[in-house]
Amino acid sequence: MKKSLNIQPEQTLRTECGRSIDHVFRAIKLMRDEKHNFHIIYRTFDDEYIYSFCNPFLETDTITYNIISEAEAKSIFLAKLSEDNARELFEVPSAAATQLSL
Repeated sequence: MKKSLNIQPEQTLRTECGRSIDHVFRAIKLMRDEKHNFHIIYRTFDDEYIYSFCNPFLETDTITYNIISEAEAKSIFLAKLSEDNARELFEVPSAAATQLSL
């Protein structure tokens, strides 16, 4: 059995504008589109949204992180997430609560 623990240095996300964001998030969602690109959205505890895009077939070590608005995040992710995942990432009412009774 190993007697030591390998501790990695603390990692933070650095946005394009140079802002560093802690590595603890309220929600993280990963989505793959029809072209096999990965879209990642992070929601911070300050209700900011950080967006990243990755093409796994390109050999690059550079990943760009951008702070985007909730509206932009919803336009990218909302239609492609299940109701539970959307509720976790966004503050959306559940479908059951929004149904009209006739």
